Amino acid sequence: MDKHLFVIIGGTGDLARRKLIPSLYDMLAEGGHLGSCVVLGVGPTELTDAGYREMTREALSAAGFSDDDVAQWCDDCIHYQQIGREPATYAALAERITEIENEHDLPGNRTFYLALPPSVFTTALEGLGSNGLSTSDGWARVVIEKPFGTDLTSAHELNEAVHRWFDESQVYRID
Repeated sequence: MDKHLFVIIGGTGDLARRKLIPSLYDMLAEGGHLGSCVVLGVGPTELTDAGYREMTREALSAAGFSDDDVAQWCDDCIHYQQIGREPATYAALAERITEIENEHDLPGNRTFYLALPPSVFTTALEGLGSNGLSTSDGWARVVIEKPFGTDLTSAHELNEAVHRWFDESQVYRID
């Protein structure tokens, strides 16, 4: 598995805590890849890295993972960045991503997982793209979960927003 940064936009939400973080941890642990994935939780909640690590430990404990098994991974690989819903706040995210990639010697491989309400997908895509995060020295991917539009027209509109910043080969849809 390539070393990469897994960015969870909506990282403090229910989807991230109950489903995404436990599933990601399980997949990485089963494959022996815990050290190859650094996670950056992103959200509006005012948290420090230490606070997000504690939230991650609690989520993994609630999912049945042993504290001993997750402590090192959380300490080494879990980070947090607070942002607002305005695309301009994504500039701070871009700076933080650069810091984390340098700190962990990551090659610029990034996955952006939008664990968000569908009503803010376009804002997140605009924030990522307008701050240069849809391209990198490695690969960049975006994962969009939940309903991809509410009808054909809104699905086309969301697709246009996605393709403004990401090539189709970079996009993963989970519906």
